[in-house]
Amino acid sequence: MTNPKVSIIIPVFNTSKYLKKSISSCINQTFKNIEIIIIDDKSTDSSLKVIESFSDSRIKLIKNTKNLGTFLARKEGIKIARGEYIIFLDSDDYLLENSVSLLLDSIKDACMIHFGIMHKPIIKYATLPKIHINELRDENITKEIIIDNFNKSWLNLAGRMYKTKLIKDSIEKIDFIDRHLISSEDTILFFIITLLAKKSIGIDENLYIYCQNDSSITRVRTQEKLQKQIDDRTYLKEVLKIIQNNKDLNSHKYFKQSLKKIDDMLSYFICFSKKFICNDDIILPYLKYSIISMKYMPRWQILVKMIIYLLTFGKKQL
Repeated sequence: MTNPKVSIIIPVFNTSKYLKKSISSCINQTFKNIEIIIIDDKSTDSSLKVIESFSDSRIKLIKNTKNLGTFLARKEGIKIARGEYIIFLDSDDYLLENSVSLLLDSIKDACMIHFGIMHKPIIKYATLPKIHINELRDENITKEIIIDNFNKSWLNLAGRMYKTKLIKDSIEKIDFIDRHLISSEDTILFFIITLLAKKSIGIDENLYIYCQNDSSITRVRTQEKLQKQIDDRTYLKEVLKIIQNNKDLNSHKYFKQSLKKIDDMLSYFICFSKKFICNDDIILPYLKYSIISMKYMPRWQILVKMIIYLLTFGKKQL
């Protein structure tokens, strides 16, 4: 049996409303020699029924016996991936049906191929990730993506196709992570991918459709989830300390500089979550942690939000 050229990995947790569209976009790819690895992360809605309603032989279903979180669920998919390349797809998003064909036509022996992400419905003034179209090699990959374009790049796995060996080599560096993660779960893996990648290119096509899912675990803002976000990102800062000792990574010319960028980003988002935690601080948490966050990622948007907060007497916490 011929091995698939591309493995599409889809972790699933309670996205039944979007899942049919997501899976169908993979099945209907114009390039057919693919495998679709779906990991049901112990969904409690009808997601598993939706998955099992498809009969395509290219679908490989993993049923987790407990909820592992997106990072560990993806890891289960990576373990069994047989394709030469991997695309990561969230289960509430979808791909255009010619995506795989266009990407394979553009490889040129690259181990990472960038492509565009588009919101649906379209969000006016929404920030979209920079597509790194120019050919990049070796250490210049990390420099371009994380150092020179830190505020323009999305440091996640979506919007790119990767050589499977690159993914397997990268995740091996953080194989010790065994924690259920809901926040910034892509960031460190993607950071390592840029450090190990040898050639990167991109195509100026919006192939990944990012759907607005207001019930997504990353959007629901409860006190419990806010604390979980803080805990996850604090843990990931410890992971960064551990990988500083990895010679395959710390020998990279831009390792220290790019690691500081990642660490500051995690600190920024810790502050972001703390803004909305209810406590008895004398100084209002929203203002306190907005100010602190500027230390890590100075943004004019933060100042605008603080002004709105003050003008509305704390009624609008953006």
